[in-house]
Amino acid sequence: MRAKRILYNFLLITVVVIPFALSEGCKKQPKCGCDGDALDTLVGSHVLVYYDAEKKSAQCTGVNDPYSIFYFCNPSAVMGELTKYEQGAEVLISGAFFYECNYLMNSSNSYYPSLYRIYQVQVTSVEPDLYGK
Repeated sequence: MRAKRILYNFLLITVVVIPFALSEGCKKQPKCGCDGDALDTLVGSHVLVYYDAEKKSAQCTGVNDPYSIFYFCNPSAVMGELTKYEQGAEVLISGAFFYECNYLMNSSNSYYPSLYRIYQVQVTSVEPDLYGK
């Protein structure tokens, strides 16, 4: 009887406790926003840019990925460069991008995922798209 109890406890520890102890536990959710954890970096990414010089806001969408929207973290810093282009102009931008906090919260709480992916980007450069010109 005692041997069965010892065997039972050993199996319980082996099947339940050890895998739980070896698991990674909860995964850290990325910190969102312009001061968050960068997801990746855009390097000369081909985008369509839209801006409002008066309100100092700017955003862009990928030419080959119209379902990703990038709101500029620092539109004031690049507004002088942006105003050289018309609304919807094709330009190349570079900079680290992050999850947008409202999008991240809504997408994790929503039953149906959004069609659009929304990010924030810390733009480091805006350059003309001279491909084919």
